[in-house]
Amino acid sequence: MRARSFETVAAEYERHRPDYPEEAVGWAVEVLGLAERARVLDLGAGTGKLTRGLVALGLETVAVEPGAAMLEELRSAVPEAETLEGSAEAIPLPGASIDAAFAGQAFHWFDRARALPELQRVIRPNGGLAILWNWWDERDPLQRELGELIGYAGRGPYVEEELPGAPWFHELGRTIVESELESGPDSLVGFLSTASNFLTAEPQEREESLREVYELSLRYGERFALPRLTYVFAFRRVS
Repeated sequence: MRARSFETVAAEYERHRPDYPEEAVGWAVEVLGLAERARVLDLGAGTGKLTRGLVALGLETVAVEPGAAMLEELRSAVPEAETLEGSAEAIPLPGASIDAAFAGQAFHWFDRARALPELQRVIRPNGGLAILWNWWDERDPLQRELGELIGYAGRGPYVEEELPGAPWFHELGRTIVESELESGPDSLVGFLSTASNFLTAEPQEREESLREVYELSLRYGERFALPRLTYVFAFRRVS
């Protein structure tokens, strides 16, 4: 199952996946009107890439993740967060117990028919939901070539009609935050080796594809700047 494939590479996921820009997390917190010490949920938290950003902003954060190996990494990386094993379809929290929920790089894996009513159940009246994705920036020549090579060219991280909506949530706003990472051929291969399409590929196909990524990126130097786009969406719970 692609959604659970990350559990086999939890340590590599923690090492190679980027955090979320402070500006992106802060935008969501501001739009949702969250006060300091508000209680929030990071759903599908992985190794805590978004969790640490929420904790850094002074939010009381509970992280829910179905993979035990991912949770182990999260507990080590973000000991300040409460952690629970569970899924978006069966959130292990009481009703109306959080002020807002967040999902980073995870919402597309949820079974929306089950997850959206679950989210509405655990979020307090007038509470919110924020969804974030770190994504490629195809204005960058390397990423434009890379998109053609591995298949993300011309598409974004989400499908518009699959975003949360009635009768559970209504949208408050959306934004795209631009940032930049320092990267290189080894870093890029390490990052892509934790992507679900590579994890679920046949070993020979996987190795060949990663070699092509390395050779392509090496043409841009041993180190290079890697622009990225972070998509952020904010929603209000429908009471």
